[in-house]
Amino acid sequence: MNKINIFNEIVEILNNDYAGYSAKKHLNQPEKYHITNEMTDEEFVKTVQSYLLDFNDGHLYFNKSDAATTNRGFKVRRYENSLYVTEVTKDSRFKLGDKIIKIDGLTINEFANKHLKLLEDYIHERQYWNVGLQNADKVLLVRDNEELIFRLKNYEWEPYIPTLTFKQIDAKTTYLKIESFADAEPIQKLLQEHSLEITQSSNLIIDVRINHGGNDTFYFPLLDYIFDKNISFQDLFEDDETMYTNYTKRNCDLWLEELKEYLKQNLDESTERLIQEEIKMVEKNYDKGMTLVPEDTDHMICGKNKPKNIYVLSDVFCGSSGETFVSNVKKSSKVTVVGRPTMGIMDYFNVITVHFDNYEFDYSISKMHEKYHYNQTGVVPDIYIPWTPEQIEHDLDLQYVLNLIKK
Repeated sequence: MNKINIFNEIVEILNNDYAGYSAKKHLNQPEKYHITNEMTDEEFVKTVQSYLLDFNDGHLYFNKSDAATTNRGFKVRRYENSLYVTEVTKDSRFKLGDKIIKIDGLTINEFANKHLKLLEDYIHERQYWNVGLQNADKVLLVRDNEELIFRLKNYEWEPYIPTLTFKQIDAKTTYLKIESFADAEPIQKLLQEHSLEITQSSNLIIDVRINHGGNDTFYFPLLDYIFDKNISFQDLFEDDETMYTNYTKRNCDLWLEELKEYLKQNLDESTERLIQEEIKMVEKNYDKGMTLVPEDTDHMICGKNKPKNIYVLSDVFCGSSGETFVSNVKKSSKVTVVGRPTMGIMDYFNVITVHFDNYEFDYSISKMHEKYHYNQTGVVPDIYIPWTPEQIEHDLDLQYVLNLIKK
């Protein structure tokens, strides 16, 4: 398919198959974007992605599947009118804590106003500056009271391996760090190996400040530790806390492919049964269009008295299924969420991928009832701790929780 045909197909999907086709209709303005077959691949991807950003939906994404994804070799986060280097991956010229005060001669505020669409938020600590820096050439930073100018370089992304960590902090407190819910087996294995330590602890800290999502079903084994009594998963939701799925022919075919891929993982019996039930639901509603889907997941949460206290650490880098995890566990009286609001991309979910030769387009086929939308805010923590540069050297969120436990 040529570039014009691909763009027209994406527009058609957003008009018919996308879960937000009706609610986002006023934002869907393809006529503002000029596509030609003579564009470079890079220009094409940038133009289509700019069109998708109009929808304010982090689950809409377009890229060239065979292109090497690049990054700047370091990561930053904004505080007030400066960017601070929070991680150095490739570019050793940068140091943790470096303070960037200008980009291409513009102050951080001026650059933000110029590229606000890419940054996707007005709130400083929620802006995507690692994306914004892709449109920059050089930066002026301050280190040890000295000003330095660096011209930015590009580095290829290395394969991402999500972290899954267990730690015994002390006799009464255990800690889990979970950066993805994309694979069931690692979570099942970790809980099997450390179930005794967790249940003998008074406090469990679950760190999902970085979580790239996956499948909600895969975090169900954690819920037994988080709730203190037996309860059906569907009973966690209000009667009007409903979801809708757009069961078009295209969506059903692609979603069935995704679900059958999940079944290739080494799943426990309960998880496999839930995915099989979802497959039956898709087959039952095949080609019916937008349909109300009642929450009828019959998974039984087998609650435990211990740990008595659950502390969940959250941040803007927790998205997709990571967010539904935070949202659902807040319904337990044992849970306190500490940190910053989550990413805010779960109003529209169940993401499928359309392959156009060497391009890929992701979009959602399901949506929540509008009363329960939170994309603008993310899932808000019980205790908000603003991000400051001090977080680079000291984990203030974790320290806050440990102080709470001591009290």
